[in-house]
Amino acid sequence: MAAEPDRDADERERLIEVFGQVMQEFQRSADTLDQRVADRLGLNRTDLRCLELIFAPSPLSPGELATAAGLTTGGVTTAIDRLERSGYATRVRDTKDRRRVIVQPTEKSSAMLGEVFAPIVEEGAEYLRRFDVQTLERMTEFLRFATRQQQSHAARLAAGE
Repeated sequence: MAAEPDRDADERERLIEVFGQVMQEFQRSADTLDQRVADRLGLNRTDLRCLELIFAPSPLSPGELATAAGLTTGGVTTAIDRLERSGYATRVRDTKDRRRVIVQPTEKSSAMLGEVFAPIVEEGAEYLRRFDVQTLERMTEFLRFATRQQQSHAARLAAGE
């Protein structure tokens, strides 16, 4: 009977390795999807990242967008200019602080991204409805951990470590 825990430990390690491989496949597929979306919208990847960020719940100033996208202020200005020329974003005065400018998505970008992502959202929601609340909580917990981990290591690499 003592061999049973070893088998469980071996299986756990095997599944951790498989999970890591599946996560890498997922990251590659997300990267491919992002490229296809950028191509469909006629954007480069940096502009697409900025466009995705301006759909955040709170409006972003150009400086906040630069920080969130990991760009310089000059780089984000160029990206916003291109998004405005393509009709996907606009700069507007903040209604709460008239000195502040915020970058907002346009109806065109909302429609285009809705067209592209609605099938993905619907398919994903349908799949997730198969799981109980506890499983969904654990999956969410993992994704939050994975996001923090990616952000932490991106910051580490940016700092030259």
